[in-house]
Amino acid sequence: MTNHGRRRILKYAGIAATTGGLFATTGAARSDAAGTSEDESGSVTSVDGWSSLGGGPGNNGYVPETDGPDEPVVDWEYDHGGSVAIVDGIVFLSTGGAVHALAAADGSLEWKTHDLGASGTPAVTADGVYVGGERLTKISPRNGDICCYAELEYDRTIPAPVVANDLAFVVADGVLYAVDSHEMEVEWEFDPEGDSLYEQPVAVADGAVFAVSKSRVFALELEDGTERWTIDDPPRQADSYFAEPNPRHVRYPVATDDVVAVGTVNPAGASIWQNGQIVLFDTETGKERVKSESQPLKPAPITEDRFYGIGTHSVRGYDRESGSQTWETDVSTYVVSSLVSNGDAVFAGLQVDGEVYGPGEAPEPGIGVYAFDDSGETSWKIETDDVPTVALADETLYACTEETLVAIRAESSELETDDEAEIRDEGDESESEGDGDTETGDENADVEGGENAETTNESSESEGPADTDSDGNGSETGGDNESNTGEDGGSDEAPGFTAGAGIAGGAVALEWLRRRVNANEKPSD
Repeated sequence: MTNHGRRRILKYAGIAATTGGLFATTGAARSDAAGTSEDESGSVTSVDGWSSLGGGPGNNGYVPETDGPDEPVVDWEYDHGGSVAIVDGIVFLSTGGAVHALAAADGSLEWKTHDLGASGTPAVTADGVYVGGERLTKISPRNGDICCYAELEYDRTIPAPVVANDLAFVVADGVLYAVDSHEMEVEWEFDPEGDSLYEQPVAVADGAVFAVSKSRVFALELEDGTERWTIDDPPRQADSYFAEPNPRHVRYPVATDDVVAVGTVNPAGASIWQNGQIVLFDTETGKERVKSESQPLKPAPITEDRFYGIGTHSVRGYDRESGSQTWETDVSTYVVSSLVSNGDAVFAGLQVDGEVYGPGEAPEPGIGVYAFDDSGETSWKIETDDVPTVALADETLYACTEETLVAIRAESSELETDDEAEIRDEGDESESEGDGDTETGDENADVEGGENAETTNESSESEGPADTDSDGNGSETGGDNESNTGEDGGSDEAPGFTAGAGIAGGAVALEWLRRRVNANEKPSD
């Protein structure tokens, strides 16, 4: 096996070791303990990962404990696009009205639903995958079975849900609904007098849910929807208003435990482009804490010392205490779909505004994923087929357009670490001491098309758990582009194992990964 093959095994094994916490990937049940926080009744309140729009209930794409790819490569690509959430080593993709679950390690399909009219970013807990669209739907994260729907009596598109404290929040027909996330029944609703709430994702933080209309910002208590505070005076000029949803810039609120950011618009002036500011309000009192000194309209990540905003032709960062501009990208932007920060770098899916540059001066690519350093300089960029939304989890940046999803990771180092060498040596010893069932212990097992190899693959196919679609029938794994069958005829899926399988389960997964790399490795590698 080449060093490249060993590195891929170690990378996939590391990811496989973290996917035993919340739910099964191939139909086998898993413990709900890891990666969650629970109250005394055992009710799950949060999960680790990029669990919903903007990474979590606050929509705040700030992930300080996750490194982004430094020397990036596209590790895998999936030929469906849409919106993603990533939890427990599984990528949940809302695409074409259906929801697909992919293994984060290599993009292989775990399960998919039928077309249920889904759209927008899924919200994932250990108990369910919640998705808007034609209806607010709950799906099993283990196998894609459809659990139930919320009856909201609304015939237009329901925006991406936000789930927190056993409640799923959506705005439909200008009304905020808090839906019990287990039974999918409405617990409470909020229908303000005057202008209706914007039909966009809400934000949840500090025990409150934040929703916006044209003239007001509401903070409502999670438990019962009572008003904590209301802002009814957009802090600009008399004709200002809070930024509405827009196909070019989705302008939902962004919240942390102490502030909620909302965009304002000032339509005055001769410019054809809208001007405005981002305002941060105290989550407890509603008092204005700070506002940006320049014109971005869409709130973006809020970090420890900076808050970001997306404007008409720029992405900028501001000091959290003073609101003064401290950061700006070195490229002029036309469309920016989303922004993620890990504190050291900022990642964006964007289209460059080529009209502001002279002939031949516009940066290439014009559309793609851009990484910016702490000074706003471009660190790297990768072209995509359209402006992608971005998400960051487990040191992997996911870029999703309407057509394609790609996983971007750091290029593998040419040198093994001491830990990797130790794991490899232990694996080599295990293979050499085997009883003949491993590839190295059985001469015939290493021969392509050999009798033993075929027997092993056939056995794996017959004994593995069958994928199911939402109706409980066998999945369409034989279809074009959706097959999980390897080139040698064997199953391309990792063997299912429970969280309690421990070292034995990890050994099975590692052996599967090793065999998979050998099967797919080219002589030039």
